Amino acid sequence: MMISMGVLLLLMFVAVGFTGLCSFNPGAPENGPVKEVDAKTFIHMEAQGMNFPVRYPEMGEGWMTNSARRSRVGNEPAPIVGWVTPNEGYIAMTQTGQELDDAVRGIDSDPRELESTTEIAGHEVELYTSEYDDVRDLRAVDLGDSVLLFTGAGSDEEFRQLIETAINTEPINTANP
Repeated sequence: MMISMGVLLLLMFVAVGFTGLCSFNPGAPENGPVKEVDAKTFIHMEAQGMNFPVRYPEMGEGWMTNSARRSRVGNEPAPIVGWVTPNEGYIAMTQTGQELDDAVRGIDSDPRELESTTEIAGHEVELYTSEYDDVRDLRAVDLGDSVLLFTGAGSDEEFRQLIETAINTEPINTANP
């Protein structure tokens, strides 16, 4: 019995070794290359199906979109785009047609309270925080025709840059995409 198990293990190691699908690297983990996604095309397609204006902020050098998906805020669909920032942070922007208070409560089940407000590009941006360490801060801005929600692990300046660019971005023209 032991000899059969030994032969079986030896055959398994040889087979896996030849496939190259197994590797061992005892060093420290490193960040791999960021996978860029075509968020612009995704957002343009999403804009066609939303009942509120959708925006796609064109960010500058060093910003890379690495995620684009549809989620829900409350009971409504909400497109989300995420960027890796120039300083290797990450910020996600969620867009919704819900009222600001409903959007803040509906983005997830995490408890947050309004901590402060700041004016960016002529709009009041609300910062919501939580007493729990594992709950990320949430920045929210009501543009009148839609609400933008920002969360992630970027610097205050990176959040400000993305929020300002998003506010100044015209909605996608769904009549003539």
